[in-house]
Amino acid sequence: MSDIDQVLIIELEIPQQQQILLQSILQGEDGLGVVRSFDRVSGRQQFWTTPDQREEAYAWLDSLPEAIGCRITGEWLWQKPADPQ
Repeated sequence: MSDIDQVLIIELEIPQQQQILLQSILQGEDGLGVVRSFDRVSGRQQFWTTPDQREEAYAWLDSLPEAIGCRITGEWLWQKPADPQ
């Protein structure tokens, strides 16, 4: 399986009032990834990026102001299912 068939998903908790701000800041990081709301009310979010950008994604998350309240809670690798033969 190639890297193009994989997505690194970093699980986050972000206070509801800061979620739009985080997405706005991320838009300035052309191509780094996207944030997907998993459960907006509880603050559970997913940051989707590529495995090759893992280090850059974590550096970006670590650089966010503490006031945003972003907390990393886990990560996992999603792989595109194999094509049925």
